[in-house]
Amino acid sequence: MDFIFERKINYYETDKMGVVHHSNYIRFLEEARCEMLKVNNMPYSAFEEQGVMIPVLGVKCDYKSHVSFNDTIVIAPIVKEFNGVRLMVEYHITNKKSGDLVLIGETKHCFTDKNLKPIRLQKQIPSFYDKFMSLKKK
Repeated sequence: MDFIFERKINYYETDKMGVVHHSNYIRFLEEARCEMLKVNNMPYSAFEEQGVMIPVLGVKCDYKSHVSFNDTIVIAPIVKEFNGVRLMVEYHITNKKSGDLVLIGETKHCFTDKNLKPIRLQKQIPSFYDKFMSLKKK
């Protein structure tokens, strides 16, 4: 089963027009990614405890429609690319009530040590490497 993450839109996340401000979507993507890792027994804290950081290299958001206060969004993160050094996650956000596509996004990451020197996850945390390989969409 694919992972989905739901969250309700808070009033403070909206702008003067009453819609979610575009900058908040990057936070939503991070929330979904962190929760996806957590439910797959790879919480961010476990990476950090083993000296592994996962910096963001890039973010792309294509806004399709808007959501407002009290709407619930459904975020489906998908591990699109993974090679042990780099990771790309794709996201589809929909409005739970209407089913409208709200956003298609992606985040690009790499795995580093605490000094931000790139590492190979297969050598550092082999079990997490295997889990990412099983999550990767063919």
